[in-house]
Amino acid sequence: MIEQWEVLDDKGNPTGEIMEKYDQRVFDKGLYHLGADVWIINSENKILIQKRSNLKKLEPNVWAMTGGSVILGEKSKETIVREAKEELNININPKNLKLITKFRTGNVWIDTYILRCDYDISKMTFQEDEVSDVKWATYEEIDYLVNNGEFIKHRWEFVNKFIKEEIEK
Repeated sequence: MIEQWEVLDDKGNPTGEIMEKYDQRVFDKGLYHLGADVWIINSENKILIQKRSNLKKLEPNVWAMTGGSVILGEKSKETIVREAKEELNININPKNLKLITKFRTGNVWIDTYILRCDYDISKMTFQEDEVSDVKWATYEEIDYLVNNGEFIKHRWEFVNKFIKEEIEK
């Protein structure tokens, strides 16, 4: 079954329309859909990042945070829980997610969360068509990956100040 997304306007408000995943006709009209990202920070202030599979349609083989598109009927916190379970086989309690910002990039409005949690990456199993690797990275390592084109585009610049504030607490 093809994912369906709620269509948003340029202010992030629902339009009442529904689109199928990657429906170019909707994008051509300048409309948007909702996505959700989570930046998981452990007790050593390292950030969990995952390498996107080479099978990904958009931006394969680059590092990213955990996240995805909000499907019709979901809230963004539910998307984070679903994506983390599907992609990494980890459980996230939605009550522990802290919304840090919402921003627009491309044709997506992104609800962005921070989660403070320690996970044992050696016990993670990956959804092969989504993820090829994971690691804990420092803020500086992610900054390096971004500056070298090895991290998903149009995310870090919107959240890095929030991540830095969280780490410096």
